Amino acid sequence: MSLYVKIYVHFDFKKVEGTKMSILVLDVGTTSMRGILYDNKGSKLAVHQVKNHPEFRGDGIVSESPSDWSENTYEIVREILKNKYAGELSAIAVTSQRSSIIPVDSDGKPLMDTIMWQDVRNKKICRALESKNGELFKKTGSRVNTVFSGSKMTWVRKECPDIYDKVHKFANFPEYIMHLMTGGWNSDYTYASRSGLMNIHTKAFDDELLELYEVNREHLCELHEPGTIVGKTNADFAQKTGCPEGIPVITAGGDQQCAAIGQGVTTAGDVSIVTGTGGFIIAACDSIPGNLTDNVIINCSSIAGKYVIEANVLACSAAFDWFAHEIYGMDNIDYAFTEAELEKEANITDCLVIPYFKGRGAPDWNAGAKAMFADITLATRRSEMFKSMLESIFMELGNHISAFSDYVPLKNIYISGGMTASQALVRLQADVYGKKVTIGSDAEATARGAFLVSLVSLGLYPDLNTAFNETSEQKSVTIEPDLEKSALYEIKRQRMNRLYRQVN
Repeated sequence: MSLYVKIYVHFDFKKVEGTKMSILVLDVGTTSMRGILYDNKGSKLAVHQVKNHPEFRGDGIVSESPSDWSENTYEIVREILKNKYAGELSAIAVTSQRSSIIPVDSDGKPLMDTIMWQDVRNKKICRALESKNGELFKKTGSRVNTVFSGSKMTWVRKECPDIYDKVHKFANFPEYIMHLMTGGWNSDYTYASRSGLMNIHTKAFDDELLELYEVNREHLCELHEPGTIVGKTNADFAQKTGCPEGIPVITAGGDQQCAAIGQGVTTAGDVSIVTGTGGFIIAACDSIPGNLTDNVIINCSSIAGKYVIEANVLACSAAFDWFAHEIYGMDNIDYAFTEAELEKEANITDCLVIPYFKGRGAPDWNAGAKAMFADITLATRRSEMFKSMLESIFMELGNHISAFSDYVPLKNIYISGGMTASQALVRLQADVYGKKVTIGSDAEATARGAFLVSLVSLGLYPDLNTAFNETSEQKSVTIEPDLEKSALYEIKRQRMNRLYRQVN
């Protein structure tokens, strides 16, 4: 069983005159799940969040009890609907982290604990498929990797045959939650493009890929464009939550795709960087680039018919938290203190860090990569090591920015997430990237993106640009880089990349 801690209920009551409709967004993250109720103008009426902790069991196993996700869903909906200003609930939209899986039986009951997206128990399976990377990339837009869900399904088949014999569906979180609401098994292209099983060109599960991963088609959910109404709330869900029957349920797409939309990334060349547990960087593109190589990933966008170029850093805020807990001895992170520590180091640090605390993601998907602190002397300060670690995380994101520029002319960079919690962190990102960065005032970009997708799905706005401009009244701040520092960070980034190649 997983560790499970409920943390708070917070209602931000805001009466909106004349409001007769509202949209509930369920945002399923790795360490917490939240519901946000919006009125049709984009004002938040209520928020309810439950925090939970994946269980790290060693040897790369990361799991969580499926009951956390079902009970969280029921609680969030129950508590949100207590809001007296909710008005008429028009829809429920679901967005989620994308690659964790729950094997379920024909009654929809989980057969084992969730295999989380960070879990690398499938690494031997992935290693055995590396010789197929060329053809896999051409079909799926990604090389084989431990994050995507297809090889996790393979692992269950090979290592848990008694469980596999009972499998009706391999469901990810949104598929499972939408099943609880509607009784159907539905998904969308954003999740399927993170499975390794869908042909990115045809947007259909591919027979050759299914054969390669030894996955049966009937174990997968029906695919739709993101923004599709996949069903309506049923009597069982109504009984458990108090939600009326017949409310449309919308699959809004994956969390990173929705976060990009919530930041305003809807035009080709705009870039979203979200630094949560891991760091995700996305660039919008209208079509699959003809010169695409396997140093990036191509996924489907939450904008119907569009694509995103994507890469990730597997440990961002997780590494920040580790340093704060283990090196500074903090039980609870004091951002004012960490800001002061960064301010001590006005210059680029001499210490060099390889930031792969949980392996490396794209381009080489090296699950065995480890973090490393180098060029440390007796004069090295703790604050210098801290800043060096953050520099290295941002330099790895800088590697991806450089790769993206080969495929689409980059325009605006929007940043959000835990590592934008202080001015020093935002300035550091601008300096490392060598580009201006914009941070919005809405910390819930993922939920807002799902809300915007829903507005278009329900026909309230003709397109996402219009919906964003007319409902997102957030203020934004743009930070320009110190170009002298940026030039030095470019040199340091190349040093980091050389060191990585030497030890891997």
